[in-house]
Amino acid sequence: MAWASGGIYLMLAIVLVRLYWVSLVQGPELRAKSQERLIERHTIEAKRGDIYSADGMTLATTKPVYKVHFDAVTVDAEIFANEVDELGAKLATINTKYSASGWAAYLREQREKKRRYIPLASKLNFSELQRMRQYPILKRGQNRGGIIVEEDLQRIQMATNIKMRTIGYDLEGASAGLEGYYSEYLKGKPGSRLKQKIAGGDWKPIDDPEAVEPVDGFDVYTTIDTRIQDVAQQSLLTQLKKYKADHGCAVVMEVATGKIVAMANLGRNEDSTYSELRNYAVWEATEPGSTMKLLSTMALLESGKVDTNARVDTENGVIKVYDRKVRDSRRGGYGVISLRRAFEVSSNTGIVKLVNENFEDDPEDFIDFMYSRKFNEKTGVSIKGESAPTIPKPSDDNWSGVTLPWVAYGYSIAFTPLQLLTMYNAVANDGVMVQPQVVDRIMDHGRTVEQFETKVLNPAICSKETNDKLKALLEGVVENGTATNLKNGKMKLAGKTGTCQLNYWVEGSQDYQSSFAGYFPAENPKYSCVVVVSKPVKQLGYYGNIVAGPVFKAIADEVYSQMPQEAKVVDAKLLAINEVPTGSIPRIDQAFQKNYVPSFKGLDAREVLQAVGPHNIKVSMKGTGHVMSQSPAVGTPLNTVTEIKLTLR
Repeated sequence: MAWASGGIYLMLAIVLVRLYWVSLVQGPELRAKSQERLIERHTIEAKRGDIYSADGMTLATTKPVYKVHFDAVTVDAEIFANEVDELGAKLATINTKYSASGWAAYLREQREKKRRYIPLASKLNFSELQRMRQYPILKRGQNRGGIIVEEDLQRIQMATNIKMRTIGYDLEGASAGLEGYYSEYLKGKPGSRLKQKIAGGDWKPIDDPEAVEPVDGFDVYTTIDTRIQDVAQQSLLTQLKKYKADHGCAVVMEVATGKIVAMANLGRNEDSTYSELRNYAVWEATEPGSTMKLLSTMALLESGKVDTNARVDTENGVIKVYDRKVRDSRRGGYGVISLRRAFEVSSNTGIVKLVNENFEDDPEDFIDFMYSRKFNEKTGVSIKGESAPTIPKPSDDNWSGVTLPWVAYGYSIAFTPLQLLTMYNAVANDGVMVQPQVVDRIMDHGRTVEQFETKVLNPAICSKETNDKLKALLEGVVENGTATNLKNGKMKLAGKTGTCQLNYWVEGSQDYQSSFAGYFPAENPKYSCVVVVSKPVKQLGYYGNIVAGPVFKAIADEVYSQMPQEAKVVDAKLLAINEVPTGSIPRIDQAFQKNYVPSFKGLDAREVLQAVGPHNIKVSMKGTGHVMSQSPAVGTPLNTVTEIKLTLR
């Protein structure tokens, strides 16, 4: 029995020695090999849908970028030896980490170490990847050339010079703007595939018959017009720089539909440059100042208490309400004037006295008027981060005897620029208040997934009689009031200036907010616009007409130039000259400018494309050679034409 016990002890000792040898001596190597054999299923990100403008420009897209690795072990020894120097020379042109000889030496070293996932290049575009696929060794593909290609997705904004907060940012910042609001549509459905963990903690894709391909996200088509967006951004930027303002925004909306065709938001950085730091138009709710007088006047007229010819004494330009003073910007005031004139010159004392005299005993009537029109509600625009308006109530603890008069001229009340624009747009739209809309439709490879229609928030914010009077008042501001500097020889503008002191409770504060809200053309409104500039340097200028107003005018001028003009009588001699088939592009430009169809006779296809290139004109061509006939005829009013058809022979 002793020999049996000895045998058992001997076997136990051998096992212990073996365990010691495996765990401490061979363990690290075995663990490394086991890690190399670790296989897991990894998620493949889906291509995020694109975001487009109304005029067909790509505003945001997911750009594929590629990284390339090299499996040095899978390459035949003779091929590797013969071509590694050439490969090194090529790699040095695309990745300067090593010289040509350095790359060749590095690859030889990695092959000796039996490395199967050697990084060669990253962030390649498709054309760079295609060139790399033709490099020595790599041109044989993955199985014989060792090339391993992986695709990454990079979110970028396009079409505009300044990143648009309205659109939102990359995947990490997709909680903002449209990227965030429509993320469920845009993000798509991820796929999956098996990957093997290799040395260095990297994961190498392997053959996977059960791989699931990702499904692309839907595309979002916005209402943004990049041409109007660019002029809004640039004109806003010009004024911000000129007056060294802290930040500002400009929004342009189609009156009938509520479609937002431009939304610019710019804030000043520490280095005094400007970029889209926040969506001020949607997020920043502030006291509006004198632009509030539109709503105060609406309440006065709709209540029937006064008419536009009602007289009010502005006294000496200063009135006292309890222990507070209300001042006009004009020293000495305006004397006794009508409500119409008080509105045109933006008299604080005039509007405050009329509101206070007519609603002082029943301030609830004035405030209820605002609530019943839904001015206290968010617009519901499909952009994340909209702040709620603030309209005080007499039942509030902080309501006092000065609250009503202060609200009357735009203090103790707050709206975002977009909410203010929605109200002004309603007046332009004959009293119909529509929801601001920034997305037109959702598409999936040409198929409409969802179409967004105009949503009416309030079918009538006031009577037609009142609305017509308000339109006349807004037009009077530009023609005879505080915004005469914005008069436009091309068309009439309508709107209201606003100048609001910020932080007025801080002694010595010189912070102001300049604004202008209105629409154009005044006689037949097509677009409404609001411009707000915050904290311009007071010494340089701070009134709404000179700081914010010029942005409105620049936008109106640009939009007007894009609108179809009425057909003019075309001079017969001009037509005869244009009919000569000289292929003169200046003559075709002249015809387009004068709003009639020019002659394309005698031009070839290249010349036609060159001629129509600068103009937004749809032209179709049939045949080859030179233009022999066209439809419609020369001289047809251009604004009645949707397409010009040319026959070439």
